Amino acid sequence: MRESPAVAVAREVKEETNLDACAANLIGVYDFARNNEVIVAFHVPAAGEIRLSPELAEYRLIEPARLRPWPFGTGLALADWMRSRGLAVQFLPLPHG
Repeated sequence: MRESPAVAVAREVKEETNLDACAANLIGVYDFARNNEVIVAFHVPAAGEIRLSPELAEYRLIEPARLRPWPFGTGLALADWMRSRGLAVQFLPLPHG
């Protein structure tokens, strides 16, 4: 039996952070041609004690207003999430080169 995207997101959050997803709200779907990928982004409020899986090295808690997304890939999803919360978006500058 196939799991829905929301169920898959909740499972991944549990596996990677030990947190229990309270919801899985779709932010949007984004073309990431640079990596030949499509990003399906969710906002996942969660509860519990953070314990990282071996796949993850560290985490940081950052005030949402201080976030600076990059202007491509997952950064576009983060920017849309910020806007949905009434936060101003300031993208990181692209490196020259």
